[in-house]
Amino acid sequence: MRQNSEVKSRKELADSKRKLIQAERRITELDGIVKRIYEDNISGKLTDERFMKLSRDYEQEQRDLAVQAKVLAVHISEQEQQSLDLNRFLQQVRKYTCVKELTPTLLNELMERIEIHAPDRSSGKRVVQIDVLFNFVGLVDKLELPESTKTLTM
Repeated sequence: MRQNSEVKSRKELADSKRKLIQAERRITELDGIVKRIYEDNISGKLTDERFMKLSRDYEQEQRDLAVQAKVLAVHISEQEQQSLDLNRFLQQVRKYTCVKELTPTLLNELMERIEIHAPDRSSGKRVVQIDVLFNFVGLVDKLELPESTKTLTM
């Protein structure tokens, strides 16, 4: 789980950080461009109409980039928090590598909640889906259980 998560997360995190740096550079670059077109307008090299159009366009681009930068910063923060949460979960799990008995302490430390869904009888048998949501990582996808524990008849 950790390896799959890390490979994907590292790539996404690096891509998000690269995009954030590009957006911040472009915002700074646009500040310089706006100053130059203002100076060109003052010196008469640029008409007032042309200055207004360019100024509007550059300022809109800058606003869009600022929004994009905020979204990327939040996304980066969430990804880094997810990685920390996974590491905390793994630290707790390592304490219990050879558990022989399920205790209340173990349940409280590792599991956030257990969801029991409504029974499904479409296959002719009563099948109940049970989701175990772990602290820090939520529902673990494709948790492989022995076949004998997957189906309980009631």
